[in-house]
Amino acid sequence: MFLEWPAPLPDGGTSMEMAVSTARKANPYLLIIPPLFDEANRMRAQLVLMMRTLQDLGVTSVMPDLPGTNESLQPQAAQTLSAWRAAVISATEHFGVSRALFVRSACALGTGAVPAFHYASHDPAKLLRAMVRAQSLAEKEAGNHRSPSEILDGARASGGTIAGWQIGPAMAQQLCETQTDQSDGVTPIAQEEIGGRALWLSSEGGIDEKQAKALAAVVAKEAGAL
Repeated sequence: MFLEWPAPLPDGGTSMEMAVSTARKANPYLLIIPPLFDEANRMRAQLVLMMRTLQDLGVTSVMPDLPGTNESLQPQAAQTLSAWRAAVISATEHFGVSRALFVRSACALGTGAVPAFHYASHDPAKLLRAMVRAQSLAEKEAGNHRSPSEILDGARASGGTIAGWQIGPAMAQQLCETQTDQSDGVTPIAQEEIGGRALWLSSEGGIDEKQAKALAAVVAKEAGAL
């Protein structure tokens, strides 16, 4: 089901954001944070399928929008990793979850508030470099020959559009500097453990029922459902 939740904003206000949840009455067990930027679009259908698979195993979950993502009306250029991390903390408390699942670059948003799974962890700096290269190629085809380094320097100085996303200077800086924390309380899940192709690399995304079942099984085992 779809519901709304009050996400915190850097100015002290809140923004009502959408969330999809399989919990009907009690608090959901698992908080799911999708990858950042385009990878979120490619993985969303797969993660929803995994949520339904978890539900069949008796494990409920919730996947909230963070400000500036998916259906959010908040401006993309105003977002930062630190603001998203604060939103994750708030979502953890608001929904009363017991565990969290961070996917790909979203692993950098882990807060340690609850034990967490890090699925196919990927540093934000590597994601940003890939986005910058894609932007450079797109501009070259349009007759503008900015190099990846020029695009990145411009984004860190004053922000800009990178691979279709409005990236503010603070976000660009934080993406460059932030590394994923594999601290205590984190259970890494490698893609090799799940098997199948990396859906986040496909331009069309898609779903893979076998992968959804494999990932759900790992989570359900930790939850004591298997």
